[in-house]
Amino acid sequence: VSAGHALAAQAAYAILEAGGNAVDAGVASAMTLGVVQSDLVNIAGVAPIMIRQPSGEVTTISGIGRWPRAADINRLVLEHDGHVPHGVLRNVVPAAPDAYITALEQFGTMSFGEVTQGALQAARDGFIMHELMAQTIAENEDNYRRWPSNREIYLPNDTRPKVGDIFVQSDLAHTLQYMADQEAARGGGRLAGLNAARNAFYKGDIARAIV
Repeated sequence: VSAGHALAAQAAYAILEAGGNAVDAGVASAMTLGVVQSDLVNIAGVAPIMIRQPSGEVTTISGIGRWPRAADINRLVLEHDGHVPHGVLRNVVPAAPDAYITALEQFGTMSFGEVTQGALQAARDGFIMHELMAQTIAENEDNYRRWPSNREIYLPNDTRPKVGDIFVQSDLAHTLQYMADQEAARGGGRLAGLNAARNAFYKGDIARAIV
């Protein structure tokens, strides 16, 4: 296993040790990166995926959400001088959860609850703030302060986190746990459970909170 953070590699390796396949492990790793590098790649962001089979066949999963309908290129040229402004017009529909679950449906063997354990633990219990993330937050502190919800997460106690601090993302942990709980409650087999986890994000309380 190779990943951009030790905890992501550890999460994937744990899946392999538990009998999961490479796709199960890849999803576990990617989701954990969405926690321990959430300043760069986010669980509610994008997740383009490429999967190469032993036969050499390659499958891609887009993992890119749709732009808002109001983000018309002509509007951006006329009203925003050709730039994409900060705010809703800059945000796509979160595609990563669907991409991860699609990969598990088509190529995986495990449940969402199983592969999300590494990400869930890192979000719930926290992880050691590392230099790259601390630097990114420091460089973008003014932007984080623009949005109360971002400020609450990335500037806890109104202070930028320091290398070595324990960094917790409780709301993200609750989101992942809710998706796993909905999967477990669904019954009807692995695929039905995965779809329940997807619906928990896109059609339930989480979606309403995002809107």
